[in-house]
Amino acid sequence: MSESIENIVLLESNISNLKTLIKSLKKENIQFAEQLQSKEEMLMRQQNELKEWKEKYNSLKIANTFLGSNDKSLTKLKINNLIKELDKCILSLSS
Repeated sequence: MSESIENIVLLESNISNLKTLIKSLKKENIQFAEQLQSKEEMLMRQQNELKEWKEKYNSLKIANTFLGSNDKSLTKLKINNLIKELDKCILSLSS
């Protein structure tokens, strides 16, 4: 009988330890989820910032082409590309 009681006490102790471990792991999981969300938000901000910088860079390239280019065919090509992009935008807005 005493062996059965010892086993029950041991089982209760193990269950208590498991409950404590589960609580600890849940807290850790919440912390990791918060960190992940924070990192994802930071990544999104950086991606948006990168997109903005690329757009600014392209604008500067175009402006530089218009201002400093002696190659008229390159300037003409850029203007034609801009017109095509504007046409696409107008079509998408009208539909």
